[in-house]
Amino acid sequence: MNLPALPTYSCIQKPFAGLPSGTDDVWNGIEAMELLETAGGDKPTLATTVQAFWTEEALYYRFVCEDDRIVATLSGHDAPIYDEDVVEVFLSEACDFGSYKEFEQSPANVLFDATIKNNLDGTIEVNTGWHAAGWETTVERKENGSQMIYVWKLPFANFEGGTPSPGDEWLMNCYRIDRGATKKDDQYMAWSTTGIVDFHTPKRFGTIRFV
Repeated sequence: MNLPALPTYSCIQKPFAGLPSGTDDVWNGIEAMELLETAGGDKPTLATTVQAFWTEEALYYRFVCEDDRIVATLSGHDAPIYDEDVVEVFLSEACDFGSYKEFEQSPANVLFDATIKNNLDGTIEVNTGWHAAGWETTVERKENGSQMIYVWKLPFANFEGGTPSPGDEWLMNCYRIDRGATKKDDQYMAWSTTGIVDFHTPKRFGTIRFV
């Protein structure tokens, strides 16, 4: 399979404090990443876009997800929410394929965060004992239920080196899982397609460039 070139996202800096809503004006004019089917890069049935910006304090994300069926029964921090509907970001501030951080949020605003050691042989070590300090999130659902909006504020204090400088680059991929009525209806989506249904494919991570 011929996979597309690895993408780069230019993440702009904006003045902001606090946690914005999903419809805040701060999101206006920010480039959106489109998530495609993880393995092959086809357009999924349900559209998903991701935007990001940064301040001196934190990295912000907004996922806007078309949704026709919510699957979110789990509760409790670090529950296996990846078994249900979820949005995810993987980040390596050291640009290291073998070491990165995983962040997930469910439609019920349940969070999962962990540091990952990827042995690059098909095995990973997941440390859920690590927690992202000060990570704030919201979930908004349109009244007709057709769209979910997820917003994150992720403090740079959780990353080696703290606040990046303009021009710095990290490895990143953004994902979504939407569970269908049956397993064959599940949809796996990614910003940088991986060629297989496996999000832990760091050699296919794209780049986030702080500008």
